[in-house]
Amino acid sequence: MRGKRKIKQSSHKPGGRPLRGPVVFFAVVILMSASVLMLVARRPSGKALVIGTMEHQPTDQKAGISAVATLTFFPVHVDGAVKEPGVYYLPEASIVSDAIRMAGGLLNSADQTRVNLAMLLLPHIKIYIPQIGEEHLPIPVQDVIQDPCLKIDLNRATRAELETLPGVGEATSQAIVNYREQFGPFIVIEDLMKVPGIKEAKFFRLKAQIYVTGP
Repeated sequence: MRGKRKIKQSSHKPGGRPLRGPVVFFAVVILMSASVLMLVARRPSGKALVIGTMEHQPTDQKAGISAVATLTFFPVHVDGAVKEPGVYYLPEASIVSDAIRMAGGLLNSADQTRVNLAMLLLPHIKIYIPQIGEEHLPIPVQDVIQDPCLKIDLNRATRAELETLPGVGEATSQAIVNYREQFGPFIVIEDLMKVPGIKEAKFFRLKAQIYVTGP
């Protein structure tokens, strides 16, 4: 019996112990590899990038809509040798040729050499296209467009030029001309209130756009 016990005890050599360390190590490696594979499998696909790109489109579209919404239109009176004279609304940065196109284009009798088709338009002006051979221009088109602060000389303006002033129609322009012929030139702009039909309120609407010169 003692001999058997010795044989049993001697069978437990150091090299015969179970190799638990390497087994645990390889198990950890396998688990880590599986985790990495799962993360790669769950990574956002190419479709997610497409969705991300499309998220920028509404922003761009909103910017475009905003730009259109802030576009300003202003009225311009087109008259003379055009097919459809009248008042037209044009966007900012429009030029004379744009207004003529809105009015149906020029007549064959229009004198294009006397109008700058590339001139920038200003709000609330009147564009008059002269006929070929026409000597009198109701409104100096280029002068009106070039100078936003252009004023009307009460002593030299024609009836047509006076009618470009706000609130001045045919009757008032004729009354101003009659006053000049009867009493002579205006000395100061306040003399305009001596004209029948022009009271203080109307004068204050006009004073920033008129001036007087000597005879």
